[in-house]
Amino acid sequence: MYSNQVVILNSIKYVFIVFILSLLSMEVYSNETSSLPKLTLTPSQCVSLHQDQQCFVTVDISWQVSHAGKYCLYSSLQKNELTCWIMKKSARFKQELVIEKDVTFTLKSMGDGIGNGIENGEMIASAVLELSLIHISEPTRQEAI
Repeated sequence: MYSNQVVILNSIKYVFIVFILSLLSMEVYSNETSSLPKLTLTPSQCVSLHQDQQCFVTVDISWQVSHAGKYCLYSSLQKNELTCWIMKKSARFKQELVIEKDVTFTLKSMGDGIGNGIENGEMIASAVLELSLIHISEPTRQEAI
């Protein structure tokens, strides 16, 4: 009878350990995939003092995906890609820009031939560099005195 209780307790311990390990592995997997793909833009705003004034900024773009492949970065400022990477899962790109309106950056898959379900030309992630205006009013005559 004692040996049956030991077997039952050991079985319960085993099931409990397997259950806990499966929960932990699911948590790690969900954290890895929930944050990907991502495209990060620094800074996210370009500040101009006056309307219709150009804004000068050096933008730093980084991206990360779950599968290595060929990816190209596009900007709404031009028709052709800014740059492309082959067999990469992450990369960075830095560029000086002069903008007069919001700029959208888009990471697209250019096909990798490994059948990961991503279409050629499919948008993977995007981010917007916003043009922000700070309105500084001229002092009124009364304020100037």
